[in-house]
Amino acid sequence: MSNEIVKYSNQFNAQALRKFTALDLDLLMAIAARVRDKETGEVTFTFEELRQLAHVKKNLTDKELAGRIVEVNDRLLACRFRFQDDSRTVQFTLFSGFETDWKTAKLLVEVNPRFSFLLNDLTSQFTRFELAEFTALKSSYSKECYRRLKQYRQTGVWKVSIDEFRRLLDVPESYQARDLNKRVLKPIQDELGPLLNLVAHKKFQKKGSGRGGRSLVGFEFEFDPEKVPGGVSAPRVELSPGVVADAARKSLIDAARADDRAEAERRREENLKAVAEERARRGGSMLMHAPDAARAVDVPLFD
Repeated sequence: MSNEIVKYSNQFNAQALRKFTALDLDLLMAIAARVRDKETGEVTFTFEELRQLAHVKKNLTDKELAGRIVEVNDRLLACRFRFQDDSRTVQFTLFSGFETDWKTAKLLVEVNPRFSFLLNDLTSQFTRFELAEFTALKSSYSKECYRRLKQYRQTGVWKVSIDEFRRLLDVPESYQARDLNKRVLKPIQDELGPLLNLVAHKKFQKKGSGRGGRSLVGFEFEFDPEKVPGGVSAPRVELSPGVVADAARKSLIDAARADDRAEAERRREENLKAVAEERARRGGSMLMHAPDAARAVDVPLFD
């Protein structure tokens, strides 16, 4: 099956998909890829098509897959999609029809006609990515970060506040800094770092005047921009000055630490060499100062 392209209005990226698992996201994006530019007509999928599009594990039975599809729509219905401007708030469901038949192993989908513009006739302000690349990612955080990055695929920088990042990626409120680093940022960096040459920069703000610490206020994700064949390159987006300064400071600290480690290793080698020479000269036991402790230990010359 040829690689499918997922393409939708950027406005869809503003919606947080609550409690969606990695498989839920794969199924949703597979559906979005196929209903794109189909206007509001009904689109039918066989379960086998969905398996191939979303790279569903083979050990999932048709009945189990049907249950997962139903759960996807349950979560979509609970999302409370909405648009808001100066005068009104509009709430809606993305699909007006979502019929799962586990006996015939088919899914029938119908896009809500009032909001079909999210998936139809997209000429500008849209997000685009390869479905196969998306489904290959393992972490739901990586998937959700990936599609937001693809909104800025031509500039190569996504700037987001910590509160918006938590909302969009559905990060639990209970996650403290350590949890955020280990469970959210690490899988994102591990998976998207090699794929997009991604670097996640933390953005800090000083806590008022005086000599207090700094608080994390957001992230700036820097990655390789996509080149548009025959098109005009997008204007370059620069990282914030504070982020650049932090990156430079971290680089200097890392370099200094590396220099310190190299110097410590050089001294250790000199110490060991001196001990070996002294052993050869004395031909007896001697005291050796451990390089990492302020104490002397007896080092036997012969075992």
